[in-house]
Amino acid sequence: MRLAILADIHGNIPALEAALQEIEKDAVDGFIVAGDMVVGPNSVEVISRLRKLDARMICGNNENYMLRFAAGEAPAWWYTAHQWSFMRWNYRRMDEDTLNFIKNLHEQLTIHFEGIDAIRVVHGSPRNVSESIYPEKDRATLDAALRMVSEPVLIFGHTHQAWQMRLDGRLALNPGSVCSTFMGKPGGSYAILFWENGCWQAELRDLQYNVARIRKAFEDTGLLREVGTFSERWLHDIESGTDTIQRFVEYAYRQAAEAGYSNSSFVPDDIWDRANELFEVELAKGKINL
Repeated sequence: MRLAILADIHGNIPALEAALQEIEKDAVDGFIVAGDMVVGPNSVEVISRLRKLDARMICGNNENYMLRFAAGEAPAWWYTAHQWSFMRWNYRRMDEDTLNFIKNLHEQLTIHFEGIDAIRVVHGSPRNVSESIYPEKDRATLDAALRMVSEPVLIFGHTHQAWQMRLDGRLALNPGSVCSTFMGKPGGSYAILFWENGCWQAELRDLQYNVARIRKAFEDTGLLREVGTFSERWLHDIESGTDTIQRFVEYAYRQAAEAGYSNSSFVPDDIWDRANELFEVELAKGKINL
C-alpha cells in the first residue's frame, strides 16, 4: 500500500500538477489531502482535480472560512475590511458545486484498511483546525495531540513545514505544503506513505515547479490587481520561499492594539494600509525576524 500525502495546496494548480506528475511514477494506491486546498488563484480547479483522483480530503481553516462566508456566519467586517479582501475574492469565485462539496468534508478523518493500521488526518491539530504544531520548538504540544487520538499514524498540515517523528511506535507526519514550504527557497513538498515491515513509513519529498506560472495565474485571474496588499505579499512568499505574510498580519494586529482597538482579530482599513507601509520599511531595515 502506497499513499500520496498532500496538504496546503492553496489554489495553486501549477504546483499541484507538478506534484501529480511526480507521483504518477510511484503508482500510488490513493491520495490523502490534509486541508487547505483552497484560497489562491485557482481554488475551484484544484478541488475539481482532486475529486477526479478520488482523493480523501478534509477541511482546513481556509475551507472553513469559505463555509462561514457561504452560511452568512462571518463577522460583519469580513465582508468589507481590507484585511479580508483576499478571502472575499476567493469566496466570490467559488461555484455552488464546489461549496457543496466542501460542506460535506470533515475537519478530521480516520482511514481504515483491512489488515493495516488506521490513519488519522487533521489539519492543525485534533483539537483545533488552526493550531500549529512545531515539534522541534514545542514537543509538548505534539505529545498532547498524539494523546488525543488512538490511531498509530497522525497526519498534520497547516504549518507548511515538512517533518516526521516516530514516538513510542507511532508516526506523526506533516507533508509540508504543495504550494510553498517557507524554507527560504521557492517550491513545495509532499510525502509518500507506505506500508512496509508491518508498519507505516514515510518519505518526505521536495517539489520544484515553475513559479512563473503561479505569478501568471495571480495576474490572469485578477487576484493580484483586485486584492492588492495581501495577494502581493502571498505571491512574494511563494516566489521567495519566505513567510512574511504571517509576520505582517501579526504586525498589523499590534498596530491596531496600540491604536486602542480591543478586538484582537480586527484591523481597521487605515491601520491595515499604514501597517503595510511601515512593515516594508522595518523589514528592509532588518527589524522584523522571519
